[in-house]
Amino acid sequence: MVALCLVACARGAGDGAPSRRDASSPSEPRASRGAMAARPGPVVLRYLGNSCTLLIAPDGTRIVSDPYADDLHPAGLLPLPRDLQADAVTVSHAHRDHSAASAVGGLPRLIDRPGSYQVGMVRVTGYGGFEGSPSGPSHNAHTVFVFEIGGVKIVHLGDSGPVTAPDALAALANADVVLVNIDGYVFPLDRVLPWMRRIGARTVIPTHYSLRTDARWGTPETLTIEEYLATLPTGVSAVRMGSEIGVTAGMPGQVAALTPLMLER
Repeated sequence: MVALCLVACARGAGDGAPSRRDASSPSEPRASRGAMAARPGPVVLRYLGNSCTLLIAPDGTRIVSDPYADDLHPAGLLPLPRDLQADAVTVSHAHRDHSAASAVGGLPRLIDRPGSYQVGMVRVTGYGGFEGSPSGPSHNAHTVFVFEIGGVKIVHLGDSGPVTAPDALAALANADVVLVNIDGYVFPLDRVLPWMRRIGARTVIPTHYSLRTDARWGTPETLTIEEYLATLPTGVSAVRMGSEIGVTAGMPGQVAALTPLMLER
């Protein structure tokens, strides 16, 4: 198990963040995937905002997770780019701030339920459960997704609370990256890091937080990323980054605070 022992490493919040026009880089030539596979690099994970991410595999495969609707997202976040394209879209649950698959172009494959799927070089596995709530699992069906690309493992928890099912826990173990909702409603904040240590998570990426203190997202208690980072216990430092992170096998133990690509400037 890899403990969360973090090393501070600051980057400018806007480093590497493209403009809205090229936010999804749809012009990346898909015909070049063979060449990309011949010179494999890290998996690129781009944080668009709320819980929405774009995964780009070394072969060019593109997977968007939990796209949000134009009219349902944190104040201070722009709608998803009109030129966003992908090969597949994963949806953790039916709430519209996670399920706007129609916002993604390129005729993507929709993956919105448990099971095992192959998308390009990416193995996608969904584990069924229920959305989290302050009293524990709710009655809302929910899927946690695990993305495996070579020796890299990325877990997208969506709006799940602490996972307890043995098969899912085994699948989530020792992930290089885990994306977790920190609104404090679906996953109690005081349980986030202990649970991450339990599964041996390496890099933890917070999602689903307020962007403005005068317009809290979801509930009045939902923190901003700055407020959340201030709650981290002694010995746990945070890495402030732009909107993109390269994911490789054996990522460092850290809380990586990514800047939403669609943040209003």
